[in-house]
Amino acid sequence: MAEILSQSQIDSLLSSLISGKDEPESPSAVSGKKVKDYDFRRPKLFTREQLKHLFSIYENYARLVSSHITGILQTYSLVEIIEVEEQQYYEFNNALPDSVLMGLIDFDIKDSEDEEDLVIMDISKEVGFCSFDRLLGGSGKPLKEDREFTEIEIGVMEYFYRGMINLMKNVWFDYLEIAPRLMKIETNSRILQGIGADENVVIIVMSIKVNETQGKINICIPATTLDMLFKKKMSQTKKNIKRGDQQAEEKRRLNIINEIRKTELEIKGVLGDTEVLSQDIYELEVGDIIKLNKPANSMVDIVVNDEVWFRGEMGDYKKKRAIQIKELNERGSELFI
Repeated sequence: MAEILSQSQIDSLLSSLISGKDEPESPSAVSGKKVKDYDFRRPKLFTREQLKHLFSIYENYARLVSSHITGILQTYSLVEIIEVEEQQYYEFNNALPDSVLMGLIDFDIKDSEDEEDLVIMDISKEVGFCSFDRLLGGSGKPLKEDREFTEIEIGVMEYFYRGMINLMKNVWFDYLEIAPRLMKIETNSRILQGIGADENVVIIVMSIKVNETQGKINICIPATTLDMLFKKKMSQTKKNIKRGDQQAEEKRRLNIINEIRKTELEIKGVLGDTEVLSQDIYELEVGDIIKLNKPANSMVDIVVNDEVWFRGEMGDYKKKRAIQIKELNERGSELFI
């Protein structure tokens, strides 16, 4: 549908024609609104809120990793998150050099149906060589020439990677239960398998500085893994809400019962009853006997608010008349429980 121009836009177009400009300003430029390209063939899978949520998680992760690396290398280090962006995997992979220091991680999401919940972590080679030098007692200077990592260097850096990966469990703990583990270290970015070239991924970009060496840490989470994380989180949230509702209902029920228990009830012991004419009652004197409808050895009815709940025997307790309960009235027991 054609865009309807405002009066200010029409005036601007007319003025540009009168002034002789060949290319009048576009309506979006006139209105001052920013226009962002959107590829409908490759739609985004995650909302801005979800990406912000992921940003906050790895913002905490950056602080933990910064302290962790400082402790291990015994030197100044700083890790800060830069951005969280969704893109195609081939865009991420093409931006990487051929030689990398990349860890393949299995997130191991609890109750996940997939065998492996793949995540990729890439650390700049400069930072990798600097960290290796520092771990072996050096001053932490990066190599000047560009070369491949040796088997010994890869083995040492595996230890470095595992410590960083274990920290992911801590930042995800408040949201989900995961048990991330390092599967292997890869040094060639072109032979990675497990993620399709056209598959959507979310890239968490963090800057890292060790002494004077600066670099980046890229964490690549495929859409399938991230979608599983969000679904598990939503399912867990619903369960917590339901559990919270049940706990609230149970608490409400207990409060009602506690309030009922504070209610005062009248309890009477009834020896028996009989029918007497009002004339006879008028003529009663001290010493007269009223015959009841129960035998002398029968039990006494214990009445609670005009309803018989128990039956018992009359006796004495601490120099006072008392009734010992012997039976529970069937109807009264249902009400009592």
